[in-house]
Amino acid sequence: MIFESVQPGVPDPMYNLKKRADSDLSPSKVDLGVGIYRNEQGAYQELQCVKEAKQVLAKIDLGHDYELTTGNPGFLKEASGIMFGQGGVSPAKGSCHRTSLRASNLTNWPVQLASVQTISGSGAVHLAALFISRCISPYIKVFVGVPTWGNYKPALDLVGLQTIEYRHYDPSTRSYDHDSTILAIKEAPEGSAFIFQGCCHNPTGADPTPEQWSEIVDALKVGRHLPLFDLAYQGLGQGLDEDAYAVSLCARRRLEFLACQSLSKNFALYGERCGSLHVICKDSRAAANVHDQLRCLIRWEMSSTPAYGSRLVKLVLQDGHMNADW
Repeated sequence: MIFESVQPGVPDPMYNLKKRADSDLSPSKVDLGVGIYRNEQGAYQELQCVKEAKQVLAKIDLGHDYELTTGNPGFLKEASGIMFGQGGVSPAKGSCHRTSLRASNLTNWPVQLASVQTISGSGAVHLAALFISRCISPYIKVFVGVPTWGNYKPALDLVGLQTIEYRHYDPSTRSYDHDSTILAIKEAPEGSAFIFQGCCHNPTGADPTPEQWSEIVDALKVGRHLPLFDLAYQGLGQGLDEDAYAVSLCARRRLEFLACQSLSKNFALYGERCGSLHVICKDSRAAANVHDQLRCLIRWEMSSTPAYGSRLVKLVLQDGHMNADW
């Protein structure tokens, strides 16, 4: 009996809750499980701009060929524009997949950005963790503020990275715990990694202020730490630019870092699993090497990236009318 010794997997409360909610046929039920916007009838609510993009895509009829291993070049250009600002990103010479942040935006610091498409934000977090484990150090300590999204620790465990927890939220004041965060950064071994949610913190909703982000970034720079930003809800908090404030600040302060981006929620393309991973490097050579390592990891794990969702996002963002509607 080959599989006799296999034990059940670790229980997932969200998985079980969704199964129960889906099987409950009550007309008055309210699903408070998986985060998704629904209409007043409790059904999926499609964005009008996505409806239009689907019609355009059907007319173009690109078929169902494979995408590049690292993702759709046009999609990645638009995705990086959302993350870093349309005025702050320009194509890097010789590659559709690497872009350089303009010197005017970063005080003449030669920065390069390596970007690849991922299986939404969750896939970006996994790929980032895998990259850190294989290419930075398998012994690096990764600090995570708690309570937090339940998948961070399993994702880090999966690739052999050690998780260290500190307090992100103070239940007595029902607010973000800035003192604990700064203390964790200052006491962490030099060169540690820190996972931060850029906005709309899951599950607390408690985010640092711009002034607090400034202190965090300064402390990270002193400790020569590696920030890993997770932006699952960009645009659903204060606005696209406001929600990416910490990412932009890190770039301006000349830190190297990783940024995980989901375009599933802010486009209501949940099931298409549309996202990207961006890695800020200090020069084009490092960016080229990082990009090539990510290409290898994607190729070995899933061969190529999904096409449909990224094509819809690209169409919406490249069309003035649909972009404005979005």
